[in-house]
Amino acid sequence: MKLIALEGIHFGYGSNQSEILDDLNLVVNSGECHCINGPTGCGKSSLLHLLAGGLSRPYEGDVYRSPSLLVGLVMQDPNVQILRQTVGAEIAFALENLGVDADLMIEKVQQSLRRVGLYISLDTPVEILSLGQKYRLMMAAQLVFKPTLLLLDEPWAQLDDSGVRELQSVLASLLDDGVAIVMVEHNPSAFASLVNYLWRLEEGALKVGSDELLKTVVDKQSLIKIKRETRIHSGESLVTIQPLHFRFIEQERLFDCVETLSLYSGEIVALVGDNGAGKSSLLKTLAGIQANIPSFPISVLGKRPKLGIYGAELGLLMQRPNRQLFEQSVLAELQFSLKRFKQPLSRAEQMLQKLEMTHLAHCSPHKLSYGQQHTIALASLVCLQPRVLLLDDPFAGLDRQHVHKVVQLLQQLSALGCAILLTSHRELPFLEVDRYWLIDSGQLRDGARVIEQANVG
Repeated sequence: MKLIALEGIHFGYGSNQSEILDDLNLVVNSGECHCINGPTGCGKSSLLHLLAGGLSRPYEGDVYRSPSLLVGLVMQDPNVQILRQTVGAEIAFALENLGVDADLMIEKVQQSLRRVGLYISLDTPVEILSLGQKYRLMMAAQLVFKPTLLLLDEPWAQLDDSGVRELQSVLASLLDDGVAIVMVEHNPSAFASLVNYLWRLEEGALKVGSDELLKTVVDKQSLIKIKRETRIHSGESLVTIQPLHFRFIEQERLFDCVETLSLYSGEIVALVGDNGAGKSSLLKTLAGIQANIPSFPISVLGKRPKLGIYGAELGLLMQRPNRQLFEQSVLAELQFSLKRFKQPLSRAEQMLQKLEMTHLAHCSPHKLSYGQQHTIALASLVCLQPRVLLLDDPFAGLDRQHVHKVVQLLQQLSALGCAILLTSHRELPFLEVDRYWLIDSGQLRDGARVIEQANVG
């Protein structure tokens, strides 16, 4: 049964920009899984919003919606969808709007949570969840009202490997029940067994995607690992984490650091762990901005972390890049911190040239895609040439071309002696890192030693 059909769709954001969607056509039937691939900023998320009926600007063309159509949407940044303060209330919100009897809600909410692999109390505050856990939460919030069409924006980037496996199982059962799925994904191969139609969004239109995209695993993709330049490695420890029990005040521990860990000048270290392991909280603690934590034996640039004491010497990229963007144009965004710390403004234009993004110089950063916002927020930090750079999942939402650009930026900073600590759900074969720090089974340790122990065993 046809659920939704787009015919001759034209859409753009104005401001002298070309149309994002240009004579686009798509038909989605019950039980079909469509996967849409395409470069960062090509309009994939805008297409999902059109399917969901949530575009705020007018478009041209015809849209057919079946009377039985009920749409669930999980956006790339689930934070923008959250309406309630607790997990249970968030999931029950849709049921309340549908007039479901209160006596039936708790069981439905719990079933929805279990279906996405979230085994937490219904009164858990949403604010303490990781981004990946919030993505699962929004999945549960959509599934609870049994949509006939489910729209997913970049699920692989937000979920750890366990979460991806659980999602695959959930989606397979939905398809068996006749639910249609449309997902936007830079890594289609993660869901290859489910996809019926693979599309490539190019020049505003959907074209049949190459089968090779479904066969190429992103972790082993053919990105060339660029050999890093000779680095300035003075042997100076810029970040030191001594053994500790990492936790929030009056809450159970997130993990134990079982050994002293040091990040040295010129190093690139990747902190790897599952959703909710504590990676983001640790980075914010190192930057001195994490609230509700006790004092830990941590030193950054020779000081105990505290907000505002590092100036341009430390940069932090958050998981939500839009929280770090507030200027009216991309160029002004890159110049903001340069002005604040009295550094050459010419670095901003040089950075845009290096990233091949000069065409976005006068665009509002708030109208860019998630991946473009991530790149611009990172570029504004790199312009400062900090001594320590903390990056929370810096490759999320980026296509292969943008990943390559970010890798080059990090390698250039490393060569200047910057110490870089970045987080990820999984290993990064396209980036030459010095070491991995692992959070696994409630313990933070140097991954090299874990690997050595496994080899000895």
